[in-house]
Amino acid sequence: MEKNIYEGLITALITPFKNGKIDKTALAKLIEFQISAGVKGIVIGGSTGEGTSLQDEDYYNLIKLSTQVADKKINIIAGLSSVSTEYAVNKAKILNQSGINGIMCTVPHYIRPEQEGIVNHFQLLHDNTDLPLILYIHFGRTGIDLADNTILKLAECKRIVAIKDAGADIMRPLRLSRKLPSYFTMMSGNDENCIAYSSHGGKGCISVISNILPNECQQLQNYLKGGNYLEALKLQQTLFPIYEAMFAESNPIGIKYAAQLLDLCSEEIKLPLTTARLKTKELIKKILIEFGKI
Repeated sequence: MEKNIYEGLITALITPFKNGKIDKTALAKLIEFQISAGVKGIVIGGSTGEGTSLQDEDYYNLIKLSTQVADKKINIIAGLSSVSTEYAVNKAKILNQSGINGIMCTVPHYIRPEQEGIVNHFQLLHDNTDLPLILYIHFGRTGIDLADNTILKLAECKRIVAIKDAGADIMRPLRLSRKLPSYFTMMSGNDENCIAYSSHGGKGCISVISNILPNECQQLQNYLKGGNYLEALKLQQTLFPIYEAMFAESNPIGIKYAAQLLDLCSEEIKLPLTTARLKTKELIKKILIEFGKI
């Protein structure tokens, strides 16, 4: 198969709004910021991008605008989340014609399917698109984890090529790496544990923090790829207070306020999420001042 696009640094991009609509100017600024930093790819309309809060028309418009701005200079990965397999498959069919490079698919949330149902769900998605798929594990948001055997079974599908792992099981790549196809990658979905995940066989991070610090996050991945764990640890220790500040409230509340402070976009966010509380804003501003960003 072609080289796997799911490795290194990928940014889970925020979606900028202005008066309830997608802010096209800010979206272009955000994407160009990622391109200039050499980021491998961006996830559009994922959980950080408030994809589940968008109406279908706005979601597909967001994908269209993003591919136009990117102009093939960076990989575009669409976030896809649904409790309905039928709806997810129909969405995947549309995305297949959208000019993107891949799809990140969450485990169906709320209804809590069994592992057999999860396998069937992702196999149907696989069979209805020509795009490479990454499985998104986030127990905190879905209430469902993927069993090791489920992952190994799904890895038999030739276009299911990676996992974004935002769970707490940093031993998962250690258990599975040798059993998975050589092209299959396991990526951390948590900025704060990406070093531990990498040391156990992970190959990159799908990052929230890289929305505002793409160069620093890229450097961290470069250290890890080169096996320079001491320098990676030093940088991670520097970044850790930023992680704590950004996740003081539900993501993407903190990162959108930080992006506003950096003049990337407005902090406007879709209900039922609300903008950051004053205490959180003060913390984020203080940290960014200390970091020399504002």
